[in-house]
Amino acid sequence: MITIEKKLSTSSVYSFHNQIPYEDMVFFDIETTGFSPNNTILYLIGCAYYRDNSWNLIQWFADDNTSEKQILHSFFAFILDYKVLIHFNGEGFDIPYIQKKCAKIGLDYTFDNITSYDIYKKLLPYKKLFKLENFKQKTIEQFLRIPRNDTFSGGELIQVYANFLGMKKLEQLKNRNHEVSPVKNLEARIQYNNNGTTSASDSSVFLQQLLLHNEEDVQGMLPLTQILAYRDLFTDCYLNINASIEKDQLVIHFTLLSALPQGVSYGTDSLYFSAYGDQAILKIELYQNELKFFYDNYKDYYYLPKEDTAIHKSVAFYVDKNFRTRAKAANCYSKKTGRFVPQYEELYTPHFKIDYNDKFSYVEVTDEFLQDSEKICSYVSHILRQLLKL
Repeated sequence: MITIEKKLSTSSVYSFHNQIPYEDMVFFDIETTGFSPNNTILYLIGCAYYRDNSWNLIQWFADDNTSEKQILHSFFAFILDYKVLIHFNGEGFDIPYIQKKCAKIGLDYTFDNITSYDIYKKLLPYKKLFKLENFKQKTIEQFLRIPRNDTFSGGELIQVYANFLGMKKLEQLKNRNHEVSPVKNLEARIQYNNNGTTSASDSSVFLQQLLLHNEEDVQGMLPLTQILAYRDLFTDCYLNINASIEKDQLVIHFTLLSALPQGVSYGTDSLYFSAYGDQAILKIELYQNELKFFYDNYKDYYYLPKEDTAIHKSVAFYVDKNFRTRAKAANCYSKKTGRFVPQYEELYTPHFKIDYNDKFSYVEVTDEFLQDSEKICSYVSHILRQLLKL
C-alpha cells in the first residue's frame, strides 16, 4: 500500500450555515475495478480534510492486489477523528461497497459512528432547477465551472489499474533479470501517457493517472458543495424582500441567504423565477377577475339562484322560499372581484376559487398582503417548491 498526502488549493467551500465546522467533516471517494465487492478490487480511497486553516488530501493506494485490508484499516482509523462523512452518491455506491467488502474479507468496520452527508441526495429534489443532461459529479462541476485535468471515467481506470499492475510486475522482472520481457498490448499501455514522452516501462505514468482521477473527484467536491446554496432558495428565509404590482404581475425582489455560484432561471408563462449571486426575482401572473369564496358548512346556507350567491340560514329566513334552495357544497359561495395570485397549498385564508373542484385556490393581493414580509417570504418559498413540480 502507498499513502500519499498533500495540501490542496481550492476555492471556497459551502458554509453549511456554520452548523458543521470544517474541522468536523471529511470528504471521501473510492476507486474499484467494478461494481460487485465480491469479485472486484478496492484499490484506492481518497479523503479531503481541514487542518491548520487549509484543506488537505490523503490517499491510500493498493500498489498490488492484496492491499485491501490495509487500505480499509487506514481509512477507518483516519475517519475516527471526524463527525460527518461527505460524499457524492456515496450512499448509492461507495458506502455499501465498503460495507460488503468488509464483510467479505472479515473486517467488522461500520459507518455507525459517523454521520453520512450525501451531496447527490441533498440536491436530487432540485435537479430540475439546473436543466442538466445528467446529474453526475463531472456534469455538476462543469455547470459550476470547476476545472479538471483528468479525462478518464471510473470505468476506463479499471484498465489503467490493470496496466499499472502489469507494468509494475514487468519492472520487477526487469530489475531481477536485467532485461525487458515481452509485454502484450504495449502500444495500448503507452497511449495513457499524457505527453507522449514517458517510457512504456514507467508504471508511475499509470499511477499518476489513477491518483489524479481520485484526487480531482475528492477535491472537486469541495467547491461543488457551493451548489447546496440552491437548497437555501426553499428555506422561507429571505432578506430585503419587496413585493409590488407591476402591470399584470406580482413582482417580488429579495436577497438570498447564500449567494448562488451560477445564475439560474426557471418557470412557465405564469410563474417565473431568476437569480444571480444573492439577488433574486419572482414574477407571478395576477388573476384579475371575479372569484368565489366557498363556505365550509354548506348545510347552514341557502343558495339564491337569481343573485348567484349563498346566504346563511339566519338571513335566508327573510327570503321568499320561491327564491332560495338548500345550498350544496358546489354553490355555497359568495363572490369577490379583485387581484389574486395562486396558492397550491392552503397557506392563507380567506382563499378563493374559480370552481369548487379546482385543485388550487387564490389569495387576494391587498396592500396588507404586499406589506407583510413574513407572508411574502413563505409565499415565495411555496411558489419555488411548486415550480419544481412542473
